[in-house]
Amino acid sequence: MAPAPSAPPAPESEQQPAAPSAPTGGRSRIGTVLGVVVLVFGVLVALAVTAVLTRGVGPLAGLLGGDGTADAKAGDCVGELPRVAGTGAKSVDDGRLVPCTSARAAYAVVGRVDDAAAARNQSAVACEPHFRPGDDAYVLYRVGDDGEGYLLCLVRKANGR
Repeated sequence: MAPAPSAPPAPESEQQPAAPSAPTGGRSRIGTVLGVVVLVFGVLVALAVTAVLTRGVGPLAGLLGGDGTADAKAGDCVGELPRVAGTGAKSVDDGRLVPCTSARAAYAVVGRVDDAAAARNQSAVACEPHFRPGDDAYVLYRVGDDGEGYLLCLVRKANGR
């Protein structure tokens, strides 16, 4: 007996469809979400860099945990501080530079004295040349961990400065 003739191969249109490939929908969603997160993070970093370049570190100091008045100079403004009467002193950790046009601007910086010894001794004498008679005057002392310090000579914005 002779073997039966084999059937000719089926035309391509009758061949079995290829097995479906693994779904990629999960990977593309994760990639999209990751892309959006990276984009948002990039925008936030760009905004922070722009703020530092245009306004200095002062506005971001609260977020960064730094000295909010480190870059203060005459003509800048400082937000509200605790009131002290006479020659009293009060510890302040949250002094911040604010735009002088802001409603939060309570003090105008009329002078800055970079004198670590005066700051450590809380000596207001170095600010006296910056004050005028009748000024509601204040001195903000700052001494860093490195021992360096400065004084900010402040007057209430109500003094018209």
